Amino acid sequence: MAASIRRSVVALALCGGLVGGCASGDTGAAEVWDPLETPNRFIFSINRAVDIIALRPLAVMYRDLVPDRAQTSVRNALDNLGEPVTAINEVFQGDPSRAATTVARFLVNSTIGLAGLFDVAASFGLERTKEDAGKTIGMWAGVEPENGGFYLMLPLVGPSNARDGTGMMMDYLVDPFRILTFNLAGGNWDAWQFGRYGANVIDYRSRTIFALDDLERNSVDYYAALRSAYTQNRADAIRQKREKTDTKSELERRENLSLVK
Repeated sequence: MAASIRRSVVALALCGGLVGGCASGDTGAAEVWDPLETPNRFIFSINRAVDIIALRPLAVMYRDLVPDRAQTSVRNALDNLGEPVTAINEVFQGDPSRAATTVARFLVNSTIGLAGLFDVAASFGLERTKEDAGKTIGMWAGVEPENGGFYLMLPLVGPSNARDGTGMMMDYLVDPFRILTFNLAGGNWDAWQFGRYGANVIDYRSRTIFALDDLERNSVDYYAALRSAYTQNRADAIRQKREKTDTKSELERRENLSLVK
């Protein structure tokens, strides 16, 4: 237990350092801050080689050979495993009612939905959401959503930045299924984690084949185009979270101004 606490303290300290990087390097929304561009491009080239040689062919085979219903069930099961982390982030985003809905979804799909293979909760009106700690940090950070700190290209993961990399570590630390498999699976813990990660990667890559092929085909610099697309996509998601949260306070502010007049 002491060793586990020490690991958590070290991880959280690193998280704090990365979050600090988000604020100290605020370049606004004009450009992506990429001070590590040279090593990032090197990692990008390795990731791209792995994708061309192995990942994309596997994703194409999965998309073309596995029945659509089976693919949907796999996606449902993987999403169901992520529901607890989503619920935790929704609490920290100041939306406990949404977190309760997510927990209800998880309980329904884990039982009636046969371990999440079927999204029974959706038929009950319990809609799925997907939240992560990167969005949670971005929601409360006092910088433009486009500024996630220094840009990162992570090995075998892909585009990220200081904010989202920190969020990924935090989600990993609080993931109940990681904790459960670590405590119960013993020596097979790595197999469970790699299996889940591999299934997520293949499924996600199969659903982004056309989008990424189109981005590469229509860009002069694929690295820069991917960096820009990732940054804008994450910024849009964070901005939507901020606007939804600030709606009530904005209405109150307007009401107070009208009372003053």
